[in-house]
Amino acid sequence: MIGLPANRLCCLLLLFLFVPAVVCGAPVTRTLSTAEPGAGEVVTVSLSIDGIDLGGVVETLPAGYAFAGTDHPDDRVVVRGQKIGFAVMNETRITYSVTAPASGSGDITGTWEDFLGESEGEVAASHVAVDGIETAAESGGEKPAAQEAASPFAVLATVAALLIAGRGGRR
Repeated sequence: MIGLPANRLCCLLLLFLFVPAVVCGAPVTRTLSTAEPGAGEVVTVSLSIDGIDLGGVVETLPAGYAFAGTDHPDDRVVVRGQKIGFAVMNETRITYSVTAPASGSGDITGTWEDFLGESEGEVAASHVAVDGIETAAESGGEKPAAQEAASPFAVLATVAALLIAGRGGRR
């Protein structure tokens, strides 16, 4: 039978193993210049990235909102419809712009993946509504199977691998 001091030691060890995971927040957070843009107004979206040396972030814009550009290098950005993929290599911030439609509301959502840390997760949703007016959702909520299967992370992983391979030969 394990004595009382040994039980306390085991509990403390378990506590020290799990507390860092709880204390560390999401490695990617999003801030918006405004959550209620006017029709046609450009919204600046900033992603703060903490602790991802090599990975990717994929942002999904609501219907009607259009990607307008980024300060991120062009060879590390992929845009497909409402999805924007960013290859991350030691960045702490990525800023991009979105143009609001004449009317519409929805959530900007995102996912992140840390290739070296072998972890992934979601970026908390950010709600936007043109002039603060909520509109009904336009989609039925179901993703087509082909869209669900085609992950932008595969493209980001390929871009990251090519960049690493290209830089590895030049020293």
